[in-house]
Order: sequence, then structure tokens, then C-alpha cells
Amino acid sequence: MISRSIAKRYAKGLFNVGEKNGKYKEYQLEINGVLGVFDKEDRLKKAIMLPLVEVKKRRELLSDVLKSLNVSAPLASMFTMLLEKNRMGYLADIREVYDELVDEKEGRVKGILWTAFPVDDAARGRIESELGAKLGKEVTLTALEDKDLIGGVKVMIKGTIIDGSVRKQLQTLQENILKE
Repeated sequence: MISRSIAKRYAKGLFNVGEKNGKYKEYQLEINGVLGVFDKEDRLKKAIMLPLVEVKKRRELLSDVLKSLNVSAPLASMFTMLLEKNRMGYLADIREVYDELVDEKEGRVKGILWTAFPVDDAARGRIESELGAKLGKEVTLTALEDKDLIGGVKVMIKGTIIDGSVRKQLQTLQENILKE
């Protein structure tokens, strides 16, 4: 929870800069590029992120990486600030929040679709279209199989769960019968 709020602060700051200068999409690509290098080069990632190496050497190493990737000045400043404050471990959360901000700006929203059985792309597409029409946004769902579901579907978008499962419908029916 704390890591998410810290990540929000950095992501929003960078996004605001990108929104003002029209480069928010470029910053998103740059963040993904830097983190992609860190994911591929585990030793490099550890050398930069772990506070065992003195800050000056880590700053030089980070600077070299950012220069080799032609990272923009605002993003380089953010990375340097994160390094100096020992907050490089928040990078994955910052990327996630930044991606959400870009999606919000561009009228997109991502969610999770749980089904009892595997769902084909056409069915998922119909659910995305229906939700998109109701939300007024482009919806992209990641489908997951949940063996605990009897039937129906559950969807979570931005923390809101829409439960259309058979289990929930039976629960609602039972509650209504008990009320009478």
C-alpha cells in the first residue's frame, strides 16, 4: 500500500510533465525500455538497485545506462532521484501506475475476467464491447480460469467487481427468499 502511494507520486509527476510537453507516450516507452534492460541484465539491476554499492558509483552506472538508451531528461532526473533516495525498488509499481495514467488519458481501462471454463476471444470481445459501451471507454480484459466458479463470469475493473457468477446469483436468490 505504501509502495503504491510512493509510486503514484513519481508516476503522476512524470505524467504531468509528459502531458504538458506532449511526450507522455514517449516516456512510457522509455520506462519500459529501461526496465526491460534491467529485467534482462540481472547483475546490472542489482548493482544499481542494491544500496551495497556506494551511491556515486551507482549514479555513474545508471547515467551510463540512461545515456546508452537515449532516455529523456525528465525521465533521467526521475531515475536519478529514485536512486539517490533508495527508491529504485519502486520502479515496477511506477511503471504500472504510469501505464494506468496513460490508459486513463486515452480512454482505456484494463480489467480481469474470471470464468469457470476457458473463454474464446469472440466471447471475451463481446464482454469487452458491452462493458466499454457502459463505461464509455475501451475495455481490455485478461481472461483467467477460476475452477471455484460454477458458471457465469466475474469482472474486476479498477477495483470494482461485477459478479455475474452462478454462485452470486444463488446467494442473492437465497437472501431474497430468507427476507420473505
